[in-house]
Amino acid sequence: MFPVHENESGSYQELAHKSDVVFGQLSILNIKPGFTRGGHYHTRKKEWFCCIHGSCVIKMINIKTGETMDVKLTGEKRQFIKIEPWVNHHIKNTGKDDCELLIIISEEYDKDNPDTFGSEE
Repeated sequence: MFPVHENESGSYQELAHKSDVVFGQLSILNIKPGFTRGGHYHTRKKEWFCCIHGSCVIKMINIKTGETMDVKLTGEKRQFIKIEPWVNHHIKNTGKDDCELLIIISEEYDKDNPDTFGSEE
C-alpha cells in the first residue's frame, strides 16, 4: 500500500504503478449496504479491487486448491487487492453507506467470450 500524503488542502495517494497491474478495462462497482456482488470466478482474467468509499469484505475461494481468504477493504485505507484466475470471489458491503470499488481488469469484457463462471459459495 502506498502512503497517503496529507496537508491542510486535502490528501493524495498513489494506488498502483504500471508494474502492479495489467490494464484491459477500468470499472466502478457500487454495492448497497448489506448486499453481496460477485459469486463467480475467471479462468484467465485478473482483477484488482480498491475500495474508494465505504467498506466491504471480499471472500475468496481458490476453486482448485480450496484455499480461502477474507480481506476487508475500506475507503479510509485504500489499497488494491488482486484476484487471480480460478479464485471465486464474493464482495459484501459491510457498512452503512454504499460501497464504491474501483476495478482494474486485465482484459476488456467480450460478450462472446466473457470468462465469467458462476460458483456456489
